[in-house]
Amino acid sequence: MDHNPKLTSSELGVLWNAYMQNTAVLCFVKHFDKNNEDQSIDALIKTALNNIQFAVEGSKQIFEIEKSPVPFGFNESDVNLEVSRLYSDLFALRYIKYISAVGIAAAAVSLELSARTDVRTYFTKIIESLSSQYNSASDLLLQKGVFIRSPIIPVPEKVEYIQEESFLSGVFGRHRPITAVELSHVSKNLETNSIGRTFILGFSQIAQSIEVKEYFTRGKEIAEKHEDIFREILLKDDLPLPSVWDSTISHTTTPIFSDKLMMFHVATLNATSVSSYGGAIAGSLRKDLGVQYMKLLTEVIEYADDGVKIMIKNQWLEQPPQAPDRVALRRNMTI
Repeated sequence: MDHNPKLTSSELGVLWNAYMQNTAVLCFVKHFDKNNEDQSIDALIKTALNNIQFAVEGSKQIFEIEKSPVPFGFNESDVNLEVSRLYSDLFALRYIKYISAVGIAAAAVSLELSARTDVRTYFTKIIESLSSQYNSASDLLLQKGVFIRSPIIPVPEKVEYIQEESFLSGVFGRHRPITAVELSHVSKNLETNSIGRTFILGFSQIAQSIEVKEYFTRGKEIAEKHEDIFREILLKDDLPLPSVWDSTISHTTTPIFSDKLMMFHVATLNATSVSSYGGAIAGSLRKDLGVQYMKLLTEVIEYADDGVKIMIKNQWLEQPPQAPDRVALRRNMTI
């Protein structure tokens, strides 16, 4: 007999998340495809569309096989493809590189949490397709001379062990030079905040709700503040600042994306920042960097929490699958 176990809670959770994330991203990439004028990236955008549609249909099919309700997610009602561009073609290219990297990381975690063969095969194919997509996007950015690189530091002359606890540095006073590992986290978080700031700035321009507009404006200010902090870290070590992301935004104020979709995407950006800051704390031996990341992390969590409240208030937050409430069940039985 073939062994076809039911989906575990982990598998149900990662498939639900994959469906939600990919239906959201599909709306943005469709907008980029509709307005793209750069022929050099047209094939990549078409590839991204195919990869995202595969991810959406793959998770949907597993839900249907299991007779599990398919999440609402996002669809054509959340994006107006008849409105002209909001962001530049170059930003679209950088966004595809960004979502490829985020998608690879998410699919790798999902693969680790999955036991069933069909679920593992699904996430394995996603990792393979997104890896190719990431490399294609990176190659195009390099060809255009706009790939944002981390600062370059001298290659060490020899390998050595840390000799003194002073290497950890204190919270105040003079600090030892930043390590390559710490520098990689600073560069990554600077890039993440740059793309987030550009996205939120555009969102604030087309949002329909005043409350949502104000929320996005606050998010833009937070991203700018965090960018300044990371730049200051580089400047104090006399390191060159990386070039900025293309932040060209059109003058349109016509709604392109639904407030529900934009709020969900900002929630995703917040979750990415929380994960990145957590990894940076673990990878930073300098105490002052750890303290700084903790402050930034707290600010992002508070901002994300306020966003969730807005989504719940407007009934935009779809409920993930959850375990049964045994207490409520017992109470119903006794009535």
